[in-house]
Amino acid sequence: MTSGITTENGTYLTAAQLDALFERAENGEFLAGQRGTTRMGRPLAVGTDTAKPFTFRLDSARRMKLNRLAQRQNTSTAAVLRAFIDAA
Repeated sequence: MTSGITTENGTYLTAAQLDALFERAENGEFLAGQRGTTRMGRPLAVGTDTAKPFTFRLDSARRMKLNRLAQRQNTSTAAVLRAFIDAA
């Protein structure tokens, strides 16, 4: 294991501090700045009930537009599509 890391904001974390943070995260505890409960994977409930995957094809130009829109809104492409459907 490494002796430590420096975070994006310049804070140095030792290996012991990292281990403690990993253990807290694995136990579902909140980390600094995090909201809600910690859960692995994608959300099961989106909207009013359990979400089921839905796949469709986009050409590269539309996919790029969707990706750019999601980046501008600081969200996922799926969230952009759900918002579009909700607005209809």
